[in-house]
Amino acid sequence: MLKFFVDSLRVKRIYNLKDAKWSSVIFYFLLLVLIISFPLNLQIIRSGGWDLYDFTAGIRQQYPDWLPDELPEDIEISYTGMYYENTDNSVFTTTNLDGDNLYIVFSPLADYVPNDRTLVFEENQISYYDENGTYMFSADYSRVSGIVRFYDLKLGTQSNAVDKFASIIENSFSGYAQFKSIILNIVINLVMNILLVLVVSFLFIFIRIKFQKVTTFSDNIKIVISSMTLPALVGMAFGFIGVMELSAFTVVIFQFMTPIIAYVAIYQGSKGKPISGKYL
Repeated sequence: MLKFFVDSLRVKRIYNLKDAKWSSVIFYFLLLVLIISFPLNLQIIRSGGWDLYDFTAGIRQQYPDWLPDELPEDIEISYTGMYYENTDNSVFTTTNLDGDNLYIVFSPLADYVPNDRTLVFEENQISYYDENGTYMFSADYSRVSGIVRFYDLKLGTQSNAVDKFASIIENSFSGYAQFKSIILNIVINLVMNILLVLVVSFLFIFIRIKFQKVTTFSDNIKIVISSMTLPALVGMAFGFIGVMELSAFTVVIFQFMTPIIAYVAIYQGSKGKPISGKYL
């Protein structure tokens, strides 16, 4: 595998990798997908993940009437959990940016049964239920910063209350959001790069050097995959710089550089070699 990587860094040697074992090529391709995914994955980690379920965007934009005046003033939330005195359930309604209802429920005894899209604040976790009232997943309070007292929120401005309340949800679910966002990004990159490899490999069937057929479709797949190495490393370098615009631009660089490197590798690698007995 190390030799495969080293040879992929030299354009003149990429052509010879068409004879590599398929097991090595597939494993190397999966490794490259992880490297290609790195710039955006790093941004996902730094930003706390994509808001996949739109829990807080609606709250931050619409400023629900019940926040903070109608909140149970005995509740305190910190990284250790939710402290309460009154065990009654409190139910509030908001909407996301698409106008879908999202219920916010404080259920200290965890006995509330949702029948719609709901976030249920329990003693040790926040549980999410989908639009059918089906349990989806939970997140604990371990990422909550400081202590948020609802009594204090009611004494301050609504803007401050909205920010702190939304932050509780965002911080609690950030770990889950990061994980799922990273997995989704990797899967998207995997699918897109499989398509890139297949399309470029098919087109390269029509390459002719001195009117001769140069490579087969199978050869092209191996050459294109190895040609991804340099663009992937460039993308990783941009990822370490940490500029979002540069990270997004790496996709353009990658899709532009890979076919060029593969073409040059085929041209240089096939010169002076018996590549076919048929003239087309």
